[in-house]
Amino acid sequence: MRIDVVIVDDDELDRYVAKRRLAKFDEFGQIEEASSGDDFLENHYADTTDTQIPQAPLLVLMDVNMPRLNGFETVHKLEQRIAEGRARRSVVVMMYTSSNNPQDQEQADTIDLIKGYVLKPLNSQGVNRILELYHS
Repeated sequence: MRIDVVIVDDDELDRYVAKRRLAKFDEFGQIEEASSGDDFLENHYADTTDTQIPQAPLLVLMDVNMPRLNGFETVHKLEQRIAEGRARRSVVVMMYTSSNNPQDQEQADTIDLIKGYVLKPLNSQGVNRILELYHS
């Protein structure tokens, strides 16, 4: 089964690079983009309770620093939606960021939904790390 991906990042070039890199690997299926945490939540986890929730795993590459909702705030809202039954439980989130800030890494390590931390720009080694973390 191929892994569907959503890249959540306010930087268009970073989304483009990640999408192109992931597309070179057969393990990935549909690759979508969201330019903000708000857009991601609205497009994939709308507030309606009668929406059917897909059960296939989904990989989310989440930027840390974004306007409106940052990556951690977006993950928190996603966790709330999962707890309320409005989002799939099989989602795998990895922070995808240019931030080498140790506090960001520490914060990511404390959130159960976040399975890893990958630095930009995405290269083949980063994709292999994503696949390793996804399957662990």
